[in-house]
Amino acid sequence: MSGMKTYPTARPQPGMLYWHAALVLAAGTGVGLLYTVRPTYAVGLGVLLLLMAILGRIWANVQLYALGLIGISLAGYAFLGKGYAYVGVPPLFIGEVTLVLGLLATLKSVAEGVRLTRVGGLLLALGVFMAISLSSTLPYIGRYGLDSLRDAATWYYALFAVVVPILIVRFRALGAAIRRYGQILPCFLLLAPIVFWISRLLLTSLPKWPISGQAIVEVKGGDLAVQLAGIMVFLLLGLQRVRATPTEPAVGRRMLDGSSPWWWWVLWMVSSVGLFTGRAALISIAVPLLLVLVVRPLSRWGRPLLVVVSLFSLLLVVNPRYETSTGRELSIDGLLLNIQSIGGGTGDSAVDGTRTWRLDWWHKIEEYTIGGDYFWTGKGYGINLANADGFQVQSDQSLRNPHSIHFSILARSGVPGLVSWAVLNIVFAGSLLLAFVRARVRGHLMWANVHLWLLAYWLAFIINGSFDVFIEGPQGGIWFWSVMGFGIAALELYRRGEEL
Repeated sequence: MSGMKTYPTARPQPGMLYWHAALVLAAGTGVGLLYTVRPTYAVGLGVLLLLMAILGRIWANVQLYALGLIGISLAGYAFLGKGYAYVGVPPLFIGEVTLVLGLLATLKSVAEGVRLTRVGGLLLALGVFMAISLSSTLPYIGRYGLDSLRDAATWYYALFAVVVPILIVRFRALGAAIRRYGQILPCFLLLAPIVFWISRLLLTSLPKWPISGQAIVEVKGGDLAVQLAGIMVFLLLGLQRVRATPTEPAVGRRMLDGSSPWWWWVLWMVSSVGLFTGRAALISIAVPLLLVLVVRPLSRWGRPLLVVVSLFSLLLVVNPRYETSTGRELSIDGLLLNIQSIGGGTGDSAVDGTRTWRLDWWHKIEEYTIGGDYFWTGKGYGINLANADGFQVQSDQSLRNPHSIHFSILARSGVPGLVSWAVLNIVFAGSLLLAFVRARVRGHLMWANVHLWLLAYWLAFIINGSFDVFIEGPQGGIWFWSVMGFGIAALELYRRGEEL
């Protein structure tokens, strides 16, 4: 495969350093002289010059800062869930700061000549979806104010699907990102179950952010299941064998030695035990696994299969029971009940109640969009759909969207919005699947595994988002659109014939 075009770096030349030193000296002298005459003006000028210097320094390295902040934020959302989303001061939270910095980095990268030239169809589909969503937001800002902008996060976080691939291409960072993912994976498997159960059992007594009152940690089972699905496919496909290049730090090389230690699978199973009370969590893990088995039969089943069978057999013998605050039972019987509920009613009110509530709400949305007055426009971004449709179940009126990203988009953007959303995801999934097949045929096995991993990861997000308010918020939305961005970057680089 061919080499990649190089782009200018932010490193200053020696001559520029002298000019910078001269400017600093001149500015300092000017401020000092002004201070002898007008001290107040001098202080104001000094602060202004300092801010300009800081902004200039940020701009010089804005792409590196943006890429680093995106990585930190993805880790923060994965480990702390909704708690990390409230870092910041309303209405400017960490997700919006990350997006703005990413857009600035994208503008600079484009000015340097970075382009996505092999994924035009995907970018067009993304643009159409965002344009339709924008048309369903602007008319309602005057009526609903910040609520419109908050609900619009459903679609404007899609900008990460452009920011991420631009920066990945700019820094040749796809392989490095995969390696960093593999390096943080053991830490996540160790800490995720602890954080999840702390969030579940001690949510009301956890420390809270001072302004919003949101607990600093709040991880939902479905959110964790999506991450575990991505980790599962990552390990099964052997992507931990993507090794560091000679120019990269050797951190984690011993960990990424080409094998999947048995204890990784033990930790994975322990992390997933608490998810057996949720249908969406089960499907989010099972369907990506089924996808991998269908398109890529695996030969490395011995170790993970032994771990799964052993732990499941132990659970059958011990049969521990724990009743959650929602009335569901965490046990083997509860697991089987949830599997049964996927296909229909079970006779258990705690399990069937939420299923019936969702179906009734979705049916009402179908009535006033597909078969009603909101066919073309939907109700717009800003209105509280739970209140408007009569399905509010929270005493503080905090529920705003139906538990499905598809019905949320349908209700807010009408049928055109839903069609554009479906086309975008079909084009994305189809492109990754086709790239996987081509890579397999050509013998590019690692590229094939990367495409399949990202496809399975995307599928886990779609499934969980189909049954919960997930992609509408930053902890799910920024991750979802970033995964799509990584997929776009993988497609772009592979079609260029670049090395992983």
